[in-house]
Amino acid sequence: MHPRKLTSIVTLLIVLLLIGCSKQPAPTTPPPAQTGQSTNTPATNVANGASAAKTEVTGATLYTTNCSGCHGVTGAGASGPAINTDEWKNNSSKVQGVVKKGQGTMPAFTGKLNDTQIKAIGDFVASLKK
Repeated sequence: MHPRKLTSIVTLLIVLLLIGCSKQPAPTTPPPAQTGQSTNTPATNVANGASAAKTEVTGATLYTTNCSGCHGVTGAGASGPAINTDEWKNNSSKVQGVVKKGQGTMPAFTGKLNDTQIKAIGDFVASLKK
């Protein structure tokens, strides 16, 4: 093979490789809820006869996503205080109030989470055990 042709092919391959590496992956966003799809909220679970465990999973998922970074996976605390204590146990409404309005260095989640999501987090936190 002619050296000039080989140089051209190698150059083309490098350019293609650089172009392929410079593309950023498409952002991943959750699919929108479909009409008639279960929202898996505590109210709809009761109305539909679904188990409380399904609600707990939703609360656990929301907690993991929004709260565990500061309060730890088990609620034992990290950069934020422990919330698996008697003060919060069986007190979902208190948890919901703090999540909605914020407290100390914790930001308010009103506008970031809807009332159903905040209730699910409150119910989950109130069920945490040391």
